[in-house]
Amino acid sequence: MSEVEKRPREESEPERIRPPPAITFPYPLDDFQQKSIDALEDGDSVLVAAHTSAGKTTVALYGIAKALREKKRVIFTSPIKALSNQKFREFSERFDSVGLMTGDTTIKPDSDCLVMTTEILRSMLYRGTEMLREVGCVIFDEVHYMRDKSRGVVWEETIIMLPKGCQYVFLSATIPNAREFADWVESIHKPYTKVHVICTEYRPVPLQHYLHPNGADGIFLVVDEKSKFRDDNFKTAMTVMGKDTGGGDGEANGGGAVAKRGAKGGRGGAKKGPQPIMDIIKLVMDRKMYPVIVFSFAKAECERNAIALASLNFNDAQEDMLVQEVFQNAMAHLAEDDRSLPAIEHLIPLLRRGVGIHHSGLLPILKEVVELLFQAGLVKVLFSTETFSMGLNMPARTVVFTAVKKFDGEQNRYLTGGEYIQMSGRAGRRGLDRVGIVIAMIDEQVEPDTLKKLMGGGSDVLNSSFHLTYNMVLNLLRVEDIDPEFMMKRSFAQYQRLRGGPKLEEACLALQEQIKSITVDREDVFKQFTLCSGLLEKKQQQVKSVMHQPKYIVPFLQPGRILKVVRASDRSSFGWGICRSEAKAPTTSGLSDNAQYTVQVDVLCMSLIAGQAKSYEPCHVSNYTSDVAELYTVTFDLNDVDTTSRYRIKLPVNPDAESGRTHLIQTLAKLHREYGDTVPSLTAVEIGIDDPEFSKVQAQITKLQAQLDENELVRAPTEELKRAFENYQQRAALEQRLATMEDSLKSLSKAVFTQELAQMMRVLRRLDYIDKEHLILRKSRVACEITTTDENEILLTELLFKGILNNMETEMIVALLSCLVNVHRTPDNFSLPEEFQGPFKELKEIVTRIANVSVESGLIQEGGSATDKVMPSLMEVTYQWAKGAKFIDVIGLTSAYEGDIVRMMRRLEEMLRQLAGAARSPAIGSLELHDKFLKGIELIKRDIVFASSLYL
Repeated sequence: MSEVEKRPREESEPERIRPPPAITFPYPLDDFQQKSIDALEDGDSVLVAAHTSAGKTTVALYGIAKALREKKRVIFTSPIKALSNQKFREFSERFDSVGLMTGDTTIKPDSDCLVMTTEILRSMLYRGTEMLREVGCVIFDEVHYMRDKSRGVVWEETIIMLPKGCQYVFLSATIPNAREFADWVESIHKPYTKVHVICTEYRPVPLQHYLHPNGADGIFLVVDEKSKFRDDNFKTAMTVMGKDTGGGDGEANGGGAVAKRGAKGGRGGAKKGPQPIMDIIKLVMDRKMYPVIVFSFAKAECERNAIALASLNFNDAQEDMLVQEVFQNAMAHLAEDDRSLPAIEHLIPLLRRGVGIHHSGLLPILKEVVELLFQAGLVKVLFSTETFSMGLNMPARTVVFTAVKKFDGEQNRYLTGGEYIQMSGRAGRRGLDRVGIVIAMIDEQVEPDTLKKLMGGGSDVLNSSFHLTYNMVLNLLRVEDIDPEFMMKRSFAQYQRLRGGPKLEEACLALQEQIKSITVDREDVFKQFTLCSGLLEKKQQQVKSVMHQPKYIVPFLQPGRILKVVRASDRSSFGWGICRSEAKAPTTSGLSDNAQYTVQVDVLCMSLIAGQAKSYEPCHVSNYTSDVAELYTVTFDLNDVDTTSRYRIKLPVNPDAESGRTHLIQTLAKLHREYGDTVPSLTAVEIGIDDPEFSKVQAQITKLQAQLDENELVRAPTEELKRAFENYQQRAALEQRLATMEDSLKSLSKAVFTQELAQMMRVLRRLDYIDKEHLILRKSRVACEITTTDENEILLTELLFKGILNNMETEMIVALLSCLVNVHRTPDNFSLPEEFQGPFKELKEIVTRIANVSVESGLIQEGGSATDKVMPSLMEVTYQWAKGAKFIDVIGLTSAYEGDIVRMMRRLEEMLRQLAGAARSPAIGSLELHDKFLKGIELIKRDIVFASSLYL
């Protein structure tokens, strides 16, 4: 069942007599669970990397019970507040003394077992809370979340600063480099800690993976429960993509294609809108493969798909009544006005029919109702975003993906193996299902290798997301005998880099031997040729960049001009072509150097060049073919124009007619016969460049060209000389590669992010947070009090010290601060009401100043707007809410989801609480500001926005 890497016990170490079990379970333990418990009883730590639904929580429960048995405290951390709330409820049913700390909720903080978010534990470690001395065990749930780009660093900080000598329980999804992570933990806590890696080899419930191609009337088994890829079924699925496969019943292709019951032929073509998901849900329900979770990557799509099932009812009358009862009980403690919110009224009819929605835009109380109903089997079909797969122990029989691609903020890409495993892992309920069913909907051709990598590629490697934050740096500077390099050198990022050192050294030695084995004659000739060629190319690029400035070249890009085109992005040559139309720019404000001019060119492509051109077929406006050549009309950017010739022809009256095309082809063919690739080009004088510096560069080019022409490799190249030059080039390439690798080896001795630290220190000095000796100043003590996850500690500190908030009404303060915790993108047509523009302008000025100092210190690159992350779209909403408006009224002021508003308000409350502490600190000592922040909390912390969790 499991693969266990356990450290051997020293021979001199006596066998321990184990006490009775700290807790017993009403079910037989799996091998990996028993091995984990044995390691904990031996006093060691464990990393349990197990498949979804394997039963990792059992190990956590035992870790808690053992610590309590030994009269020690235990901390359980999770990545998200919702998961912390659920674990608090679960543990409270088993243990007497359980507390909760999540920033916005604190319950029984003196308990022996404390459930908290990782950020709370990090803050406690920096402050040196006395309670930590009593901790015997720390449990990290979902530790693979450490790879998260923005918040993963919190896990590394916390693990590095954990108390020495206590036990650690790391719970994770399967990760390929689990031993590497465990070795890192041991390295930073030696000699106190041994970490046993315990991994499950397979899922308790195997999965079957199906494809549903757009337009098909069935699903196709492509990976069976033994993880075998079914090539025949995959090919069939790709064949029917976008086609109507007709009706039918039963199974085909050896269980490959499952037809939908009652499917009708004759629809023709690919289906549009919600129809495909309707068909899949009907198939799933007909074959009793529910409950089903349908994963989409957009909130709006979840809601559209749920509404599309309006005509279907999956609950009987008794289940309908139960849903109604649970829902009414959950809403009972809300205000009367809040119970009639559109979001609530729209959801209850769906839930009564057994259909649920779950995404971050929902009100938290609605998400929790959906979770409880799903656990009770009263929601048969759940439409969700991928956040539902994080930590929530809510398996289904079937999982459906509406797409296998998602937009990650930068690009539309295929899911990684890890993402797919995390979500598909919800399929298959232990003890209930023989297999779990996973259905992936696809609407385009997919390569088999892509699908194999997706469905069987394994989990994502756990790589460090460590980065420096100002809060980390300032907190470490504040502690005696510790500096930021302490954290950097112990980070997982540093460990992973050092781990590659021996292999890098071996590769360097191998390269050195390879270089020694290559002998070169006439090295002086080749050195001179290489040096001259490199300088010549550099100078020619300088000339070209000047000559191709729009103000010089655009007037010559008229119809009929002969141009040489080389695609700038990949240097693909299209050869010589004929300009079809004048150069176009997106603006009409003259010849701007920054405008993206485009030009249409008729390009004659033959042999290899034709093959290159065909690869750009999506860019073609038209494609003409003759017996001898292919003529393409292609749209290029101005920087794709390599050379502008002196020649310009008269275009045919109708260049698209057959006679016109023939004329263009004959003209280009004649040009090729007469000049080859050396068509005379326009000179600088001809295009009107009169610049002494430019003339100086041209003279240097002439001199370099003369030296190059005298080089023996150009003047009298023999076959022997050419072979010797090939050896020289091969050795030079290896030497360059060796130099790069040796630089990497040298950098290994330095801590990661050394340069970034120096740049951050410059910023902190410029803004008066530290002095020249790196001693912290008054502002730093305030910044250390602010531990927001948005890394806004410097901005908030500057806001306090500028005094902008001192004379501002409390309602406007909370409205302004909402810009820093808001995640709702500002709509294109958004207009900020006039009363908020003044405060917002002052905030932007502070943001811009910090950004300018950061640019001058080399920390960030110039370009882009630093104020883009300051989002004012919910300022008015927050202001009116603080003024006492009803929630049903404020949601009408924005297009944001209700859940996004609530999440913003709760993060705002946490920020206000931290600012209140900062304002009261000796560094500021403003009771007036302190009281304003507390009043702000009082104004916003009410009604449905801060409704208590159903798990508490």
